[in-house]
Amino acid sequence: MMNFIKTLQENGYRLQKTSFSQKDVIETQKELVKMGYPFLPLEFIGFLKNYNGLKGEDCGILGISPADRVLDILVFNEIHNGSKDMVILGYDDFCFLVYDEVQKDYLLVDRQTGDELESFSADGLPEALNAIIHY
Repeated sequence: MMNFIKTLQENGYRLQKTSFSQKDVIETQKELVKMGYPFLPLEFIGFLKNYNGLKGEDCGILGISPADRVLDILVFNEIHNGSKDMVILGYDDFCFLVYDEVQKDYLLVDRQTGDELESFSADGLPEALNAIIHY
């Protein structure tokens, strides 16, 4: 993960250490469950400690109460998520990056059809983020 974060910095993405507390994480997790979505994976929460919401030209990684409300994981999932087995973590023009609780994998799914386009193992978060960021 640290190599991925270093690569982001080398490509002009600034660290965005938006402070969120453990309480914010717990409240977000509770709200996701209340909305019918799975918990955020711990590795993703670890990534958010460095980049809590990240926006490119045609892509974004969602965050926990980020400065840019467009990247709020709760709001984005409420608007765009039609599946209760997965939580949307990021997006680009064509697909969503999701964590699938049933498969325990990260997936790229087509925004229009919901079809799985690519799968990444549970420990493949850096590769999954790389696939959605397009740097």
